[in-house]
Amino acid sequence: MRLRENRRGGRFYARFNQFTYQDSLEALLQDNISVYSLAVGGSLTKKKFQRLTSYSEDSGGDIYYASTSANIEKLYSQITEQARHEYTLAYVPRGIRPASIYHKVEVLVSRPAVTVKTRQGYYAGSSPSGAASDRR
Repeated sequence: MRLRENRRGGRFYARFNQFTYQDSLEALLQDNISVYSLAVGGSLTKKKFQRLTSYSEDSGGDIYYASTSANIEKLYSQITEQARHEYTLAYVPRGIRPASIYHKVEVLVSRPAVTVKTRQGYYAGSSPSGAASDRR
């Protein structure tokens, strides 16, 4: 992830995030954060938003695209309507150690024409290697 560029001695040096995608995703999941994103651009530009799409989908959130910035208002209405039809499921698993072990999640429904969006898993207990709490 590119943060900024610094000018030193007539040359530009890019500074990059020191955390990997997996580190960042683990921190999001550990802190129970779902990423919801808005992106502006046509269908041909979706590829440039691939990392944002991955963060959104892998954290249990979603990404919304508007072809122009003028269409963002329509997206807000769509997101608001979708939120009215969301449910939050919670459970406490039995028989696991209270440690930072990753657990995969699968939600199945028997009702036809229902779309289920969920994160791929979660961490039980404290963060893996303490990374998430150290970054606050």
